Amino acid sequence: MKEWRTMTPAARILLASLIILFIMPLRAGAAGEMEELLPSVHCGSGWKIAGKPAFYDRDTLSDLIDGEAELFFPYGFDRLAYARYDSETISNTGLDLYIYRMGSLLDAFGIYSGYRQKEGHTVQAGAESSLSGSQLFLYQGRYFVEIQITGGGEPDAGALAGCARAVVSRMKESKERPQELEVFNGREVIRGTERYLPQSLLGYDFFPKGIMADATVEGTNLQVFLLLNTTPDSAARTFDRYRSQLSGVTIDTAGEGKIFMEGADPLYGPVTILRKGSCLAGALKFTGRKGIRRFLESICR
Repeated sequence: MKEWRTMTPAARILLASLIILFIMPLRAGAAGEMEELLPSVHCGSGWKIAGKPAFYDRDTLSDLIDGEAELFFPYGFDRLAYARYDSETISNTGLDLYIYRMGSLLDAFGIYSGYRQKEGHTVQAGAESSLSGSQLFLYQGRYFVEIQITGGGEPDAGALAGCARAVVSRMKESKERPQELEVFNGREVIRGTERYLPQSLLGYDFFPKGIMADATVEGTNLQVFLLLNTTPDSAARTFDRYRSQLSGVTIDTAGEGKIFMEGADPLYGPVTILRKGSCLAGALKFTGRKGIRRFLESICR
């Protein structure tokens, strides 16, 4: 800066000191907030902390999880707290605890939904959790938590659950699910299959963020999606863009502002899309269309 070059040496030192004074409390506060979430001595019975916790931000996350860091950035990641706990009874066995702070509750759910295992079991910890083998994933508030056992020990569900409960007991956030999932609370949507994608839904760059889930409608299995943060204009533009990707398109104006589009997607096969005002929802990967329009109308209420 021109002003910096014209300053006297004493003035430069004073300004640099003031900058440090302002920055350091903010960084210390951020680390302190995350450190409070880490059990300071034991994470569950029989697992004692080893060494000091470590903290990572967007610039350093790849130092710890190289190759996976980029998965977290679209979900608003800003900080990670990491600690390792050694088993007090089994040699060469450790428990690694990762607490990621994401952009929002929806973002924390989104990254969790990407890591959740289909064969996972629920434990009483967090808003939702998935325990499978030697790994446990959960989210609560804007935090996504990963716990895994490494080394020579066998998978220990009790140890993973105990650590998870120790972590969430330190969280002030509620155990609520994102309100964006409420439209999928009907009996036809399969609970635990919801997924949030912050960009390029279905792999199309003109589809903004949205939620997908598995469902069973009139005995037919399918996938359903709902775009988020749309307006009537943006929904109409996306509807038209998607139309250009489909073959065998038919359009049906059903009244009350509802427009159905049916066709074949080159990647997913038959699709049915409903646009109603700012709502744009669709069904795909089905073998029969019975009940699908009614089902989409329940999404775009």
